[in-house]
Amino acid sequence: MITVTSAAGGVGRLLVRQLASWGVPIRAVVKNDDQARTTRRDGATEVVVGDLRAPQTLDTALAGTTVLYHAAPTQIIDERPIIDHLIASGPSHGLQHIVFHSVIHPELHQLTHHRQKDIAEGMLLDSAIPTTVLRPSHYMQNYLEVWDLLHAGVMPYPVSPDSVMGVVDVADVAEVAATIALDPAPHTGRTYDLSTVELTRHQMAAIWSTVLGHRVTAFRIPPSSLRHRTAALPALGPILVEAVRATGMHSASHLVRGVGAAANPRGMNDWPHDAREAYRTMMSHYDRYGLPAGDLTVLPALLGREPTSYEDFARRSASERGHRSKDSRG
Repeated sequence: MITVTSAAGGVGRLLVRQLASWGVPIRAVVKNDDQARTTRRDGATEVVVGDLRAPQTLDTALAGTTVLYHAAPTQIIDERPIIDHLIASGPSHGLQHIVFHSVIHPELHQLTHHRQKDIAEGMLLDSAIPTTVLRPSHYMQNYLEVWDLLHAGVMPYPVSPDSVMGVVDVADVAEVAATIALDPAPHTGRTYDLSTVELTRHQMAAIWSTVLGHRVTAFRIPPSSLRHRTAALPALGPILVEAVRATGMHSASHLVRGVGAAANPRGMNDWPHDAREAYRTMMSHYDRYGLPAGDLTVLPALLGREPTSYEDFARRSASERGHRSKDSRG
């Protein structure tokens, strides 16, 4: 049995689907009944509904599990109690290997999320449980949070368009995770950077322009707007003007939907204060310094092919959302 925590998340869903397609028994751990229905449709054999911070949830998830893919939700700041319980209880439940979902550059200890991942990595690698660590870069999919705004010709985000970001396709991360979970022994004790390419958001917007067939312009929203929404107001005028220039009145409905979605990105309004503040601090750091990619040679070696390019990701995403993209490649 392979158990997947955060099975309704971006990587988790694709991981469950991949393992299910191979006929592997999967126990999915999710936080509510809606997510339970989703993961069953994705192919989960068993479902555990609960809070990962509750020992009973973890014990139920671990029972009879040989391999655990563990990814904690972003809103859980301190993973140490979870990792402590996995190390203490996992072997008695039959756990033989943990694939741990970390983050690129966990050494950035000024960022709470990165520091906590670094702590968790050390705890697991020092434990008696064989462990593999995956360190994915910033997800390409993160910018789909502003999908309607892309349709309107604008790409706002709380990070400077000039900042260089290492990015990776979630689907590639899930493919690597599935391959390792199915045969973890060769990967014991290994730590893998999962990065595809480095791009500024100006470069990403140029790719979206090609794919969507109209100009897309990247805009910076002050990271402070994640704490005080009024901080975003000065940027709204230029964004509206550019949307009208790029797509005319066709932008109106997309702008309305996009602004509505931007009012609660990732459901952050329901996160505890410390999680929201940690996310704001992380965006502030990326805004100023970017987030370099890790070792770009690792992901192709693990996949046995070239990773998904940003343009291929954009074309696939547009197609999945019903947009017939222009193909400039003939």
